[in-house]
Amino acid sequence: MAHKGPLSGIKVIDCTTLIAGPLATRILADQGADVIKVEPFGGDLVRHLGPTPAPNFSAAFLALGRNKRSVCMNLSDPAAQKLVVALTRDADVFIANSRPGVMARHGLDAKTLQSQNPRLIYVSITGNGDTGPMADQRTYDPIIQARSGMAAAQSGAQPVRLMPQMVCDKLTGLNAAQAVCAALLEAHKTGKGQQIDISLLSATLDFLSPDVFWPIATPDQDLPIADISNVYTPWDTRDGQIVFVVLSDKEFVDLVEAFDCQSLAEDERFNTMAERFANWTDFQQIFKEKLAKLTTREALQILKDANIPSGPVNRLTDLADDEQIAAIGAMGERQHAIAGRALQVKPAARFGNHPQDQLADAPELGQHTREVLSDLGLSDAEIQKLFEAGTLV
Repeated sequence: MAHKGPLSGIKVIDCTTLIAGPLATRILADQGADVIKVEPFGGDLVRHLGPTPAPNFSAAFLALGRNKRSVCMNLSDPAAQKLVVALTRDADVFIANSRPGVMARHGLDAKTLQSQNPRLIYVSITGNGDTGPMADQRTYDPIIQARSGMAAAQSGAQPVRLMPQMVCDKLTGLNAAQAVCAALLEAHKTGKGQQIDISLLSATLDFLSPDVFWPIATPDQDLPIADISNVYTPWDTRDGQIVFVVLSDKEFVDLVEAFDCQSLAEDERFNTMAERFANWTDFQQIFKEKLAKLTTREALQILKDANIPSGPVNRLTDLADDEQIAAIGAMGERQHAIAGRALQVKPAARFGNHPQDQLADAPELGQHTREVLSDLGLSDAEIQKLFEAGTLV
């Protein structure tokens, strides 16, 4: 697959499934890596997750499968395992997300693969980590939301609610992609690969630490700490909702002056950042009446004129009409050969040397099996025998 980017020339063997691993490898593929997606019979489970406009092409897979080549094989078959080992001999990265020990049983553990390719970066993504009483337990995003404290923290004093998205998976994928790039840089300098271990649990805890962990960050100090679920909430307008954030003292003064309630700037409950966060519920009760009288457009214009960071609460159906999203060209439609019209969100990181307007569609299951194995040196006859033996499909 000819796709240029800063990672052009990097070969990635992708044995991941569902969200975290496929997102990590999608980022690497978007940035130019040759990602060979090794799928089991029936395909990656994400092909069947959520709305599925065509067989094997869920909306999730259309987003996560682009710019990759698909090879379909039975990894329980020793012949297939040997093929994967052969693929890694000249690869830069091998990445899998499975419970501890699964890859070892297939002969695809780090020690085995790196013995033949010392430069190989071996990435293992797990749910709970590779040690401890829950290491062998299958786990999914909602379970990590619950165990990590994320669900309770974002619910505040209300009954605990899970976030209706796979946020732990996604932030793990982002962390994994970044870690791979760091390891590639070190391999370039040292000529040696390494093993990277990352779990949904550890990535989520790290994600929560800068702000959600405020109440437990300084246990020996009695500091006023706000419930962040109260601070980060939408405000009702006459015809919708908006969000604004004021952190500095100047921003707060500008806010209350813009809405003609300057006395709040002198109120001891609100005259420092720490006090505002601790007493934010009081401020909401006072200030919400100001916004409730205005339309969303009117409120946002006042906030913009006062240089207060703000924006509308968009529904998903509003995104296509959002002028800022349109201005940066972040979203658009394209015609997938099988699934039809599909929304495509462009890569977040854009590289000046490598325009990324030409994205390859998510592949059919096993679309590139013959191509990849031919590149490996197998003849057409040898590949056909593997199909007939049930090693490939």
